[in-house]
Amino acid sequence: MTQNKVSTIVIGHRNPDTDSIASAHALAELRRFKGITNVTPACAGLPGERTEYIFNRFKVPLPALRNDVHPRVSDIMTTTPLHVRCGNSLLEAFSLLEKNHVNRLPVIDQDNNFCGMLSLFRLLGDLIQSSGAESGSSLTGRAVRSSVSLILEVLKGEALSLHNENEIQDFEVYVAAMNIESFKEHIPRANPEKLTIVVGDRADIHLMAINIGARIMIITGARQVDEVVVQAARAKGVSIIQTPFDSATVIRRLKFSCPVELLTLPEVDIFRPEDRLADIRRNVMMQHEDIFPVVDEHNRLLGAFSKSDIDYSPFNLILVDHNEFDNGVEGIEEVPVIEVVDHHRLSMPATTMPIRITCDIVGSTCTLVTEMFINEKAELSQSTAGVLMGGIISDTLMLRSPTTTDRDRTALDYLQNLTGVNAEKLTEEIFQVGSLIARLSLSEVLTADKKNFCCGKLNFAIAQIEEVSFEQFSAREEELLEQAKVITDTENLDFFGLLITNIIRENSILLAVGSSELLRALPYRKIHEHLYDLPGILSRKKQLLPHLLKAFGEPK
Repeated sequence: MTQNKVSTIVIGHRNPDTDSIASAHALAELRRFKGITNVTPACAGLPGERTEYIFNRFKVPLPALRNDVHPRVSDIMTTTPLHVRCGNSLLEAFSLLEKNHVNRLPVIDQDNNFCGMLSLFRLLGDLIQSSGAESGSSLTGRAVRSSVSLILEVLKGEALSLHNENEIQDFEVYVAAMNIESFKEHIPRANPEKLTIVVGDRADIHLMAINIGARIMIITGARQVDEVVVQAARAKGVSIIQTPFDSATVIRRLKFSCPVELLTLPEVDIFRPEDRLADIRRNVMMQHEDIFPVVDEHNRLLGAFSKSDIDYSPFNLILVDHNEFDNGVEGIEEVPVIEVVDHHRLSMPATTMPIRITCDIVGSTCTLVTEMFINEKAELSQSTAGVLMGGIISDTLMLRSPTTTDRDRTALDYLQNLTGVNAEKLTEEIFQVGSLIARLSLSEVLTADKKNFCCGKLNFAIAQIEEVSFEQFSAREEELLEQAKVITDTENLDFFGLLITNIIRENSILLAVGSSELLRALPYRKIHEHLYDLPGILSRKKQLLPHLLKAFGEPK
């Protein structure tokens, strides 16, 4: 089967923030500039309102939403599959099988409804029968199930007389290779409507065939037939076919005049475009056959794929702002990761092939991507520079976060000069977009920027949200607490924390849910039950997470 061209998807983590989405957009632009074709950025979740503002502000379309990268049947199937239609002859089907070096063909009717599969192995089994039983599909018997029109087609003949040419019926084939008296005794008289007589230029046999009312008379070698015989045949409903082939060739070809639907296997495995390759791989690999049909909900044939395609990966992934598969898009483990650009700890599975990794201690992935543009001497558009500015500002809280480095400051200065947009002014615009706590649903507040972590046997998650004050949180605190408990139970977490960061005061508070042992281990002043004061804490990654890993590693 013909495989689709591999595409490369640049994508950040689930519940993506501005840094994740902006760096995905920019890195895709850089890779296209460097000559990698078919590269697209994507979002592994819905962008936040502030991210939307930044992209709209610089007139950059947001990357498409991509909920998963599970390879599916639709990614590997050909939408113009080889097929044969009901009513076509086996000879035509065999020609397709031989010409295209395949062993199975989908069979469809005139409305493209899937009828089954025509298998070369099944055909050989049917045509070469050792039982000796008479069958219309056996090469060894004289019976043929076909129609006059199909016989005319496979014999490349000329019709001198036709009668009910499209009717599918059983024929009994006899070759007039003896004298007329012996031949009369040889052929049955009970059912002349089934008789097919193969004969050359023997006028006596021609007349006999007409007189007994044979169904078809096949004249081999393109021999002439007396016009009187032709007229008599038309009067008695006897079809006459004149063919250039000799008798031996006629006999062989007659067996392949059978319509394909008579030897089609209707009960076969069918697949849908949305089927995941991981789910069907075992079933496909256990089959003896190679070609598999793809149909829609109305049983119409949409395409086909081969067994050799099942391990084909339609995607390559470039990961930005993360490398832990637990925080990645669904299906990440099923496709190759060819590059990582990140500023977090390394915790990705081993790769089977060498990959490119750009991972460094900076406050924003957008800083790394900006440096890559500079180092690779790639043209950076003002619009893309603008969204990179937004990513750095958001992830470093306008360079106030303790994760901020001189490289972040240098990158932001470079982008500021390129765009002509003042970074402080852009920061005001971004954080004036509105309170996310006030605007989002309870679930969205707690999951919009949530990341999962492990510490030994403990599983926990931390979400973070930036606000210009704690007022909106105070108004919804009880509701958020109850929803946090629901998430903790649903995801079977040992601990869940929501870090609310006040970017004006440059401090945070932590809403925490978990076992009493873990809550007692928190190294922060308790404001009241489930709420803790975190003065000077702005970074989940650099400040909060190390504290929690140390505390949970030695619970009190």
